[in-house]
Amino acid sequence: MSFRVTKQTQITDERLAIEALKIAGMTYTKQGNTLHITSGPLNRATINLSNGEVTGDSDFHGHSGEAFGKLRQQYGEAQGRETALKQGVTISDRQIERISGQDCVVLYCRQG
Repeated sequence: MSFRVTKQTQITDERLAIEALKIAGMTYTKQGNTLHITSGPLNRATINLSNGEVTGDSDFHGHSGEAFGKLRQQYGEAQGRETALKQGVTISDRQIERISGQDCVVLYCRQG
Protein backbone atom coordinates (compact mmCIF):
# COMPACT_ATOMS: atom_id res chain seq x y z
CA MET A 1 0.00 0.00 0.00
CA SER A 2 1.44 3.32 -1.00
CA PHE A 3 1.22 6.65 0.75
CA ARG A 4 2.41 10.19 0.14
CA VAL A 5 5.93 11.05 1.28
CA THR A 6 6.68 14.73 1.89
CA LYS A 7 10.09 16.21 2.63
CA GLN A 8 10.55 19.80 3.73
CA THR A 9 13.37 21.50 1.80
CA GLN A 10 14.56 25.01 1.03
CA ILE A 11 13.88 24.55 -2.68
CA THR A 12 11.88 27.70 -3.37
CA ASP A 13 13.78 29.47 -6.17
CA GLU A 14 12.23 28.38 -9.47
CA ARG A 15 15.28 29.09 -11.61
CA LEU A 16 17.62 27.19 -9.26
CA ALA A 17 15.14 24.31 -8.94
CA ILE A 18 15.00 23.99 -12.72
CA GLU A 19 18.81 24.09 -12.89
CA ALA A 20 18.98 21.37 -10.21
CA LEU A 21 16.59 19.18 -12.20
CA LYS A 22 18.69 19.72 -15.33
CA ILE A 23 21.91 18.82 -13.48
CA ALA A 24 20.19 15.66 -12.24
CA GLY A 25 18.96 14.83 -15.75
CA MET A 26 15.28 15.03 -14.76
CA THR A 27 12.50 16.58 -16.82
CA TYR A 28 9.54 18.50 -15.45
CA THR A 29 6.41 20.45 -16.26
CA LYS A 30 5.34 23.62 -14.47
CA GLN A 31 1.85 24.36 -13.25
CA GLY A 32 1.43 27.52 -11.24
CA ASN A 33 4.02 27.50 -8.45
CA THR A 34 4.58 23.73 -8.67
CA LEU A 35 7.12 21.72 -10.66
CA HIS A 36 5.93 18.22 -11.60
CA ILE A 37 8.91 15.91 -12.15
CA THR A 38 8.33 13.69 -15.20
CA SER A 39 11.45 11.49 -15.31
CA GLY A 40 14.25 10.06 -13.22
CA PRO A 41 14.24 8.76 -9.65
CA LEU A 42 11.66 11.34 -8.57
CA ASN A 43 9.29 10.75 -11.49
CA ARG A 44 5.74 11.74 -10.42
CA ALA A 45 7.00 13.83 -7.48
CA THR A 46 6.17 17.52 -7.12
CA ILE A 47 8.08 20.52 -5.82
CA ASN A 48 5.96 23.24 -4.22
CA LEU A 49 8.05 26.37 -4.76
CA SER A 50 5.92 28.34 -2.29
CA ASN A 51 7.02 26.32 0.73
CA GLY A 52 9.81 24.00 -0.45
CA GLU A 53 7.84 20.77 0.04
CA VAL A 54 8.81 17.89 -2.22
CA THR A 55 6.04 15.29 -2.32
CA GLY A 56 6.09 11.85 -3.90
CA ASP A 57 4.60 8.37 -3.61
CA SER A 58 6.20 5.75 -1.35
CA ASP A 59 5.87 3.09 -4.07
CA PHE A 60 8.03 5.19 -6.41
CA HIS A 61 10.30 7.10 -4.05
CA GLY A 62 10.75 4.80 -1.06
CA HIS A 63 11.26 5.76 2.55
CA SER A 64 15.01 6.44 2.67
CA GLY A 65 14.85 9.88 1.16
CA GLU A 66 17.90 9.14 -1.01
CA ALA A 67 16.30 10.55 -4.16
CA PHE A 68 15.11 13.61 -2.23
CA GLY A 69 18.62 14.07 -0.83
CA LYS A 70 20.12 14.00 -4.32
CA LEU A 71 17.71 16.72 -5.43
CA ARG A 72 18.67 18.86 -2.43
CA GLN A 73 22.34 18.28 -3.30
CA GLN A 74 21.77 19.39 -6.91
CA TYR A 75 19.91 22.48 -5.68
CA GLY A 76 22.84 23.32 -3.39
CA GLU A 77 25.20 22.97 -6.34
CA ALA A 78 23.02 25.32 -8.40
CA GLN A 79 23.09 27.82 -5.51
CA GLY A 80 26.89 27.58 -5.37
CA ARG A 81 27.18 28.17 -9.10
CA GLU A 82 24.86 31.18 -8.86
CA THR A 83 26.85 32.68 -5.97
CA ALA A 84 30.10 32.23 -7.92
CA LEU A 85 28.58 33.84 -11.01
CA LYS A 86 27.38 36.86 -9.01
CA GLN A 87 30.93 37.28 -7.68
CA GLY A 88 32.41 37.06 -11.19
CA VAL A 89 34.00 33.67 -10.52
CA THR A 90 34.07 31.02 -13.26
CA ILE A 91 33.64 27.37 -12.27
CA SER A 92 36.35 25.44 -14.10
CA ASP A 93 35.66 21.90 -12.89
CA ARG A 94 33.22 19.78 -10.89
CA GLN A 95 34.21 16.57 -9.13
CA ILE A 96 32.79 14.17 -6.59
CA GLU A 97 35.25 13.71 -3.74
CA ARG A 98 35.03 11.62 -0.59
CA ILE A 99 35.40 13.92 2.42
CA SER A 100 35.04 12.56 5.96
CA GLY A 101 33.34 9.46 4.60
CA GLN A 102 30.79 11.41 2.54
CA ASP A 103 30.61 11.87 -1.23
CA CYS A 104 30.71 15.62 -1.81
CA VAL A 105 30.37 17.78 -4.90
CA VAL A 106 33.42 20.03 -5.17
CA LEU A 107 33.34 22.98 -7.54
CA TYR A 108 36.71 24.33 -8.64
CA CYS A 109 37.29 27.86 -9.82
CA ARG A 110 40.18 29.88 -11.13
CA GLN A 111 41.31 32.83 -9.11
CA GLY A 112 42.80 35.69 -11.05
